[in-house]
Amino acid sequence: MSTQQPLHETDSIIAPIEAASGLRVLVLVGGYLPGYKYGGPIRSVSNLVAAIGEEFHFRIVTLDRDLGDKLPFPGIVVNRWLRVGYAEVMYLRPGFPGLLGMSALLRSVDRDTVLYLNSFCSWRFSILALIMRWLKLCRLRCVVLAPHGEFSSGALKFKHRRKLFYLRIARWLGLYRGLIWHAHSVFEAADISRQFPLVRHIDVAGVTPDSKMKIGGVGTSAVVATTPDIASMPRPDAPNRQPKGRGQLRVVFLSRFSQMKNLAGALRMMQGVSGDVSFDLYGPVEDAEYWEECQGLIAELSANIRAQYWGEIAHEKVAQVFAEHDVLLLPTQGEAFGHVIGEALASGCPVLISDQTPWRNLETLGVGWDLPLCEPKRFRDALQQCVDMGSEEHAAMSRRAAAFGTSRANDPAVIEQNRALFRLALRMATLE
Repeated sequence: MSTQQPLHETDSIIAPIEAASGLRVLVLVGGYLPGYKYGGPIRSVSNLVAAIGEEFHFRIVTLDRDLGDKLPFPGIVVNRWLRVGYAEVMYLRPGFPGLLGMSALLRSVDRDTVLYLNSFCSWRFSILALIMRWLKLCRLRCVVLAPHGEFSSGALKFKHRRKLFYLRIARWLGLYRGLIWHAHSVFEAADISRQFPLVRHIDVAGVTPDSKMKIGGVGTSAVVATTPDIASMPRPDAPNRQPKGRGQLRVVFLSRFSQMKNLAGALRMMQGVSGDVSFDLYGPVEDAEYWEECQGLIAELSANIRAQYWGEIAHEKVAQVFAEHDVLLLPTQGEAFGHVIGEALASGCPVLISDQTPWRNLETLGVGWDLPLCEPKRFRDALQQCVDMGSEEHAAMSRRAAAFGTSRANDPAVIEQNRALFRLALRMATLE
């Protein structure tokens, strides 16, 4: 992760997005640096900016505080553009004043700025912009929307009726016509198609600044572009891994404590594992009632399994945590990408995850396991295999994981596809 750069005020909220070198992208996202509790979307956007922010002109609009925090970030000036790395960031207050600021900003956006939304369900950071576009209250015509796994079967189970009602209304009104859905994997592309069956799928791999776009006939329909997320680069000062002892296992869960991330399932999978096992839990408590359920499961663990909650952890400390553990256990119910999985692998920490992420065939690669949630015994067997593993076998697995994770983070083809995604959005708009 790149070191956080200082914030510098540049201009006011009502200033239009002025001409700049490179394609202009306005990003709306619920949380951003210096926050970390929102997880994946922060990593997705910050990695994107770090990779192509010198070529494209990124402006990011976000909240002035982290997930669940009552107080804003210290030293933040709201309603002003502040320099953060390669991007300019505007922090808005929650509540009605922030909505007014957002609507004023959207009205100022010119027709050649690409709007990049990072949620399907967020009223402030997605739905408001699309309604304003539908009502012709702003000039938005280049829109890319990344749902970040919100259409997965696991995600749709929660608040199902509310989401189904909104989906029906949105389809009926045509709120999502003429935009690009950004799917981070073929699995997410299929999830989007199930909810919006008329969308077309477009391959962006061949899109270059001077290539001829073969997207004739799109008209006002939406398309799905499958473009992988840009993974976090391994830290150059990554700590050395601690050796693993046979009959011992240091397991880590690092994510938000919510039903979607499935900590309760992870705790149930730990039951019955023999050996000397520690299970360290890191992350913000997103759902207090769910955390109470998990605490009850912790109390039921056998004496050989010591589970302990260590609280929230800043992103710059994540590599150290993975260096201190032998395996990441994350039986998530769905991930569009799963940045924490890539970071664990790049840190040399094998992973035991569900098959509801783009990280597949891990056992064949010798770097971990991706297993179906309906077979908890296979998770338990994999954990026991890790307990019984000796130091040399685990060290070899760790080296393979680090090589695989690093190669994914350094893939230039993925960065080029992300460039092409925003070029595609601008070119599609010219077909209207």
